[in-house]
This record gives sequence, structure tokens and C-alpha cells, in this order.
Amino acid sequence: MKNVKYLIFIFLIVILPILLWLLNFPNTTIKHNAFPIIVYSSQLFAVIGFSLFATSFILSTRIKVIEKYFGGLDKLYHKHHTIGKLAFMMMMIHPVLLALRWIPDNTEKIFWYLLPVHRKIEINFGSWALLGVFVLLLFTIFIKLPYDKWKITHKFMGLFFILSIAHVFGVDSFYTKNPFLAIYFIIISVLGISAYLYKAIFYNWLVKKHSFKVLKINKLNEKVMEITLLNKSTVLNYIPGQFCFFQFVNEDITMESHPFTICGSKNEGEINILVKSLGDFTVNLYEKLTINTPALIEGPFGCFNYRTGKDKQIWIAGGVGIAPFISWCRDLEKNDMAGLEVDLYYCVNNETEAFHLKEFEQFENKIPNFRVHLCCSDKTGFIKGSDIKNANSRTIFICGPKVMRSALLKDFKVLHVPNENIIFEDFDFI
Repeated sequence: MKNVKYLIFIFLIVILPILLWLLNFPNTTIKHNAFPIIVYSSQLFAVIGFSLFATSFILSTRIKVIEKYFGGLDKLYHKHHTIGKLAFMMMMIHPVLLALRWIPDNTEKIFWYLLPVHRKIEINFGSWALLGVFVLLLFTIFIKLPYDKWKITHKFMGLFFILSIAHVFGVDSFYTKNPFLAIYFIIISVLGISAYLYKAIFYNWLVKKHSFKVLKINKLNEKVMEITLLNKSTVLNYIPGQFCFFQFVNEDITMESHPFTICGSKNEGEINILVKSLGDFTVNLYEKLTINTPALIEGPFGCFNYRTGKDKQIWIAGGVGIAPFISWCRDLEKNDMAGLEVDLYYCVNNETEAFHLKEFEQFENKIPNFRVHLCCSDKTGFIKGSDIKNANSRTIFICGPKVMRSALLKDFKVLHVPNENIIFEDFDFI
């Protein structure tokens, strides 16, 4: 089913515009003895690049229907990042191919052709859009700005999209020679601009956020803390294992929105989250967060749900990646699932970091088919795929650091574990 969804998606944003372009095979006015294959290839790359560019805005909206279609916000955001990079590559190839027509007569013009120094303003719009996207990608990939600063620079992407629209629709005879493609471009342009305006300008006014207050802060060690938040008047409906975006209203803490998995709750109106000091925001949060700090919560998001798996399951948690499994266990205490058999592999550097081990051991004593395996890297090394028993016939849920997850996925591939049996949560999308 997942492959079918991706095929439909690829058809709509890549194959369909190509077919529409082919319906009215363009007549080029490009001179200087350019080979037709170069000109037509450049147009084709431009068509695909523009479609991908518009799609990247649509995928950034966090709209629940789109999130569900891609199997979770983490998966969706990775598609968004990939499509954004592919869009830039396609759009970059477009002018480069056109510039090749100056070889060998005037090679100096190849460089100038990529800059906004053309006689026609619609061509300059395209050059400015390309240069702008190039600069923003430099900040994204090579210049590691703080997340809150990066988000501000990323808002300029909408301006460059508008310039690219002006470039596309400013081309001579675009409407008359390619009417079906023009209609397609109008539709995705409207969707892209609407998505940009929604996310960059109107998002905070249109999206519902739940108001909570910090009730308790339990610092489990020098880097990890468990935060309990309370609002008895608000019912936060979530599926165990989902996450929300949290903003803490404190003058000593930036108003960045960060995702944390809900660990479930023991009392009505309360929710718990685990936070580890990894970046500037979480380090500052660990140091400056105080009791009674107001919090704005957006969500929930995610499709990490043990109820979608087989009766026999393997849960693998690394560090604070234990959070969704805490939520699942607390859910199982309230809602027993007959026939469910679980092996939980709790992976930590040493036993002192297994903060919730006692809770899992208590649960193990209550439920016969629930087993906990503590894996301490200081004693047995990092967990390997071969350490997991009966992996081929079970649903495997993984939540933990990227290094651990990548290593396990490689091991499972060698062990011929079916991909459809492996479900993981990936928080590396921010």
C-alpha cells in the first residue's frame, strides 16, 4: 500500500507534468546553433524542477491528511527535504544546459548567463530565484545556523518561489503553446503560494494550540529530565506513541517549537515528556525551565502505533527513545491487548541511564508475554541485529539515535528481515 501511495505521488508531481509538456511539444526560439536535445532537455528539467519546488511548500504545512498519507510527520519532512534539494538540482540544470550553447564561440557568456543580467526581466526573475535558493541551501547544508535563525532565513524561500512563477509565466507564448501544462502550473502555483502563506504567516493564528503549565521537573541526570505538564480543563487526545510540538513561554527560553514524544500520563490532565540536552535549545531548556512555566502544545503528530503491528512484536529503544514505549506500556496497563507478545530491548550506555527500568520490570511481572532486555553498551557493546531473537517473523519498532537505528537497519537487511516488518520513528527531521 505504501509503495502505491508513493507511485501516485511521483505520477502527480513528475510524470504528469512531463506528459503535459509532451502533449504540446514546444518550438524553441533559442538560436546560436544550440542542439535541440539540449534545449528540450533544459525545458524538461525546468518543468520537473518547478513542480517539485511547489510541492516542497505543500509538504511543509503539517496538515494531518498529508502527514497520514506519508506515514508520519518524520517521513513527510524527510520527503520535503529531499524534494527541495531535487528541485534545486533540476532548476540549476535548466540554465546550465542553455548556457552550453555558447560553446565554443563565446565561453565567457556561459558564466554571465547564470546571473541576473539578461535583457528580459522575466529571465532575470528566474536567475534571482535560483541564486536565492542557492544561498538558502548553503545555510541549510553547509552553514549550520541555530535552528531559530535558520527558520527565519527559510521564510525567504516563498519570495524566490514567487520569482520563479514570474519567470515561468513570463516566457513568450507559454499559455498558447502549452495550455494544459499552463493549467497544471497555475494549480500547483496557487497551492504552493497558499501553503507558503499558511505556514509562514497565518500558521500561528489558524492552528490550535493547547495551553499547559509545567507542574514538575525531574532531572534524571546531568542531561536528561522528565517534565510533567498539567491542564485539567483541556483534553489532549493522542494515540500512545505520538509526539507534539512544545513551546515554553519563558523570557529565558526562546519560543522555538520542538517535538517531544508524550510518555503517557499517570493522572488526569497530566502529560509527561523526556528531554535530553543535545542542542542549544534543549541545553538552555534543561538549565532555565522552571515550575509553572506556561507551555503551548501543537499536535499530536506521528503514526508510531504498536496497535498496527503483529501480535508478536519487538520494541527497540535507545536512550530517550524509550519515550513512546513508556506511553505504550501505560496504555497496555489500561487497555489489555489479548495475544500481544512483546520483547523490549532497552539500550543505554550504562545501567544508571535506564531511568524507567523499574516501571518496565513491574509491568513485566504483571503481563506474562511482556519481556524486558536491558542492553548496556559498557558491558555487552552496542546492540546488533543478531542479538534480536525471531526478528524475521515479528513487527519491529525502533526509536533511538540515528547511529543505532542505521546500524540495526543494515543488520536486519543482512538477516533478510522484510522491510514492511520494520517501523521506526526518526526525529532527525529538524
